[in-house]
Amino acid sequence: MNDRAAAWDEAPCGLLLLADDGTVLDANATFLQWAGRPAGEVLGRVRLSQLLSVGGRIYWETHLSPLLHVEGRAEEVALELRGPGGRVPVLVTAVAAPDGRVRVSVSSARDRSRYERELLAARKEAESAAERTRLLQDVTAALSAAVGREGVAAALLRTTPSLAARAATCWLTDPAGRLIAHSGTGEEAGSTGPLPVRSWPRAAVVADGRVLVPLHGQSGLHGVLSLEPDDGAGAEPPDLAMLTAVGQQAGAALDRAGLFDRSAAISHQLQQALLTAPLPQDERVDVTTAYRPGVESLEVGGDWHDAFHLDDDVLGVAIGDVVGRGLDAAIAMGQLRSAVRALAGPDVGPARVLGALDTFVQRVPDSTSATVLYGELDLLTGRFRFACAGHLPPLLLERDGTPRLVWDGRSTPLGLNVPGSERPEASVDLAPGDRLLLYTDGLVERRDRPLPTRLDELVAVGAQSRTLEPGAAVRTVTERMLPPGEGHDDVCLLLLTWRGTA
Repeated sequence: MNDRAAAWDEAPCGLLLLADDGTVLDANATFLQWAGRPAGEVLGRVRLSQLLSVGGRIYWETHLSPLLHVEGRAEEVALELRGPGGRVPVLVTAVAAPDGRVRVSVSSARDRSRYERELLAARKEAESAAERTRLLQDVTAALSAAVGREGVAAALLRTTPSLAARAATCWLTDPAGRLIAHSGTGEEAGSTGPLPVRSWPRAAVVADGRVLVPLHGQSGLHGVLSLEPDDGAGAEPPDLAMLTAVGQQAGAALDRAGLFDRSAAISHQLQQALLTAPLPQDERVDVTTAYRPGVESLEVGGDWHDAFHLDDDVLGVAIGDVVGRGLDAAIAMGQLRSAVRALAGPDVGPARVLGALDTFVQRVPDSTSATVLYGELDLLTGRFRFACAGHLPPLLLERDGTPRLVWDGRSTPLGLNVPGSERPEASVDLAPGDRLLLYTDGLVERRDRPLPTRLDELVAVGAQSRTLEPGAAVRTVTERMLPPGEGHDDVCLLLLTWRGTA
């Protein structure tokens, strides 16, 4: 047998050559085996339609044979071959040649169905793998943008719907290693009981109807994500391998968050130490201050405030902001704050203090372009004289009047004034109970809101808080202008309330 004949007989599908009337002129071994007949009983003796089931024979004679004569081709037509063990489902492809003969290929429909099932399963697995990869990428992106441990927990909970869970709780370890529920979504937030004390594995596990995803970092267990699986119609079972990968990503993010939180705490303690000074105690005036560290950076900032007596009846107050962040800005802020105290005096006045600061900042480059508002309150009369070097205007909160921003006494930031020119100053006469709110730009500046709009909001919030006690008023303004979770820069506030003389 030559190679061509061998290939004909050993082909995995049935191959036939038919006469124009359908008689089988030739057939390979595969087809004869399926039909269960020797070549001598088939070749030149029977038509292909005689080897089909009754329905297949009728379909061949009424549809396929005419189709071959008209179009010369029929592809993958489902028929049934009569075999020794019963009917054999096959797919028939036939092509009519110019000489009138017909070449036919017969393949097993069972093999084709199995192949299609395997192909479908492979495609489904590929789609599932792609979906897992996309989900892990989304989780990783959310975790990389999270700030601090609470931010990581919030980012994980936002992925709850994607994790095939209808509710979730994020448990984080406290300094003693105990798991404390921090936040949750859905019913899980209120219904879940305490997690057991145990040696947590690295992989996600199912326990008591919940999926528990350990959040391991390099230094140990940082927490556990507890998920309530979605048991609705058509819901897929929890993908423990994928959830384990999510837990690993979250553990690494919590490693970074721990470093961030520790560094942030150190930075904020340093900032507080630089700002901490005894506030003046005087029955005629109340000075209330606040400092809110920024949430967008670990570094200390250049925001500062100060209040001090110039003599028994004059109070000096200042608020400012040094350009930039980091240790250099903090050092410049401390030097500038000290310089204000050193330069101020009963007979100097706000304009001359700022003029002297223009000379001072030439020797401290990091304080150039700093903004400062410096003022002096006469505790006997309530007159507040001030000069503003590029700083935002103070908010006047009159006890019996309409709140307004005071835009007088303004000039350029420090170091940018025209040499030899005097800085302007202005004054406001306070009545007993009137207040002035001094603040830094972090209170009102937002990337997504125009500054005039934010200043209008500050005026409105100030109006609502002016009847409160000074401490409560400062807290209200801070909380209303800086909602929790919103990124902001460092913020300093100083609320000055003149109570009048007895």
